[in-house]
Amino acid sequence: MNKLAIKDKASKEYDVSLVMPDQLMTIWKDVEKYLKKSCKRSKGRTTTQDIFYECLNSQSSLWIIFDTGSMDIIGCLITQISNYPSGKRMLNLDHIAGNKMGNWIDRCDEVMEKWAKDNKCSGLEGVAREGFWHWIKDRNWKKTAIFVEYNFEDMQ
Repeated sequence: MNKLAIKDKASKEYDVSLVMPDQLMTIWKDVEKYLKKSCKRSKGRTTTQDIFYECLNSQSSLWIIFDTGSMDIIGCLITQISNYPSGKRMLNLDHIAGNKMGNWIDRCDEVMEKWAKDNKCSGLEGVAREGFWHWIKDRNWKKTAIFVEYNFEDMQ
């Protein structure tokens, strides 16, 4: 892991670390399995190959969640900083996937908040499936919209 992993006394079992583009090949097979499910839910909007190249070209950032004892990767997160025409800057959480999320979501939220503030973002944002809400509803998150779609191929 790298120096961006931040230790927390309250969460000794799991930690979060940014993966630099030159480290991507080393851990990709360990995170791709988690991202496949998220990409499937995108209904053709993105693939794991798309994410790989975005991270490799520093358009997106890959974060891993790992067990501090075994060093096994148990989840991952893809982020991207969005700069809006108004000047507002937000850290967008594009994909969150993994096992034992209840054990590390607090730590992940803490690290993302610090990263966003360090990068002069006004906050965090993301589009998520409805079931994800139960992980974040008791934190500072607000439900500001719903995402809807109408696919022509669904009608055939």
